[in-house]
Amino acid sequence: MINRALGCLYGGAIGDAMGMPASFMSPEQIKKVYGKIDSFLEPEKSEQLYHGNLAAGEITDDTEETMIISDVLLECGGFDETAFIEKMKRWCVENDMLNSTVIGPSTRNFLTAIVEGRDYLEKGKHGDTNGAAMRVAPIGIFNHGDIEKAIKDAVASARPSHGSRAGLASAAAVSVSVALGVEGGYTPAEIMIQSSRAAEVAEQEGYEAPAPYISKRISLAKRIVDENREKSLEEIAYLLYQHIGASMKSYESVPLSLGIFYAAEGRFIDGLITIINIGDDADTNGAICGAICGAYSGVDEIKPEWIEKIRKTNKIDFEDVARKLIQPHK
Repeated sequence: MINRALGCLYGGAIGDAMGMPASFMSPEQIKKVYGKIDSFLEPEKSEQLYHGNLAAGEITDDTEETMIISDVLLECGGFDETAFIEKMKRWCVENDMLNSTVIGPSTRNFLTAIVEGRDYLEKGKHGDTNGAAMRVAPIGIFNHGDIEKAIKDAVASARPSHGSRAGLASAAAVSVSVALGVEGGYTPAEIMIQSSRAAEVAEQEGYEAPAPYISKRISLAKRIVDENREKSLEEIAYLLYQHIGASMKSYESVPLSLGIFYAAEGRFIDGLITIINIGDDADTNGAICGAICGAYSGVDEIKPEWIEKIRKTNKIDFEDVARKLIQPHK
C-alpha cells in the first residue's frame, strides 16, 4: 500500500507539472505548439497565459494544496477544518496567491474570504470548479479501503471552498477512487462504480446550484468507454472530451479524469499522457488522473526519471508522507 500511496502522490505531482504547459489549450493547439507532450516541457510563453513563467517540471497550486491537506491529516490525525483554514491562509499570504494567475475562481473567492475575515462558507457554497478534487488525494490515502470515511472527510475538506453539490461530489469521487486504488483488490470498473456512488452520496449534502450531476457523468464516461473499447485510447479520450469536456468545472474535469483512468485500465503512463494531450485544464486534470492511476498501479509504474525531475525541480520527496499517511490511525 505504501507503494501505491507513493504512486498516488508522485502521480499527482507529475500530472500537475507535465500538464502545466498545455493548460487551457485545445487538443489541436497542443499538437501545433508542442506536437505530443510525453515529458516535462517549458511552457510556450506566447501561448501559455497562466503558467508561462514556470520552468519545465515545476508544480502548481494543485500539488501545493495537496501537501497542505497532507500536513493537516498528519498533524491532526484526520481532517480538521480549523487547521486547514489556517494553513491555507498562511500559504495564500506568504505566496501572494490573490495576485497570481494560477488559482481557480472558487479557490480565489475562498482565499479572499479567509484573508479578509469574511464568511468563507457562504462564499464557498457556490464553488463548483475542481479545486477540492485536485487536492483531496491524501484523504483517500489516509482512509484507504474505508469508503464512508473517505466520503465524509472529502466532503468536509471541500465544503469551505467548493460547497456546491458538484464541488462536494467531485471531491468524494476522487477520494474514494484513491482510497480503493491504494487499498488494492478492486478493478477499474469497480472503482468507477464506487466513485459514482460516492458522488451520489455527496450530492445530497452540497448547496443546490445549477450544474450537471457528477455521479451521472461518471456513469456516462464509463458507458462511453465500454461502448468504444475497439478504438484506440486516444480516440476514446477524444470522445470523452467531446461528450463531457475538460474544463476546470468539476462536472467536466472529474468525470473525464475517471473516464481516462478507466479507458487506460489504470495504467499510469498511458492515462497520464492521454489526458494531458486533451488539454483545457490540463495541469489539474493531469494531477487528478495521475493521482488515481498512480494509486491504482503504484510507484513502480512511473518512470524513475520523472520522479527524479519532480524531486530536483520542486525539492519534494513524498516517501515519508506516503508512509505516514498509510500508518494505522485511531
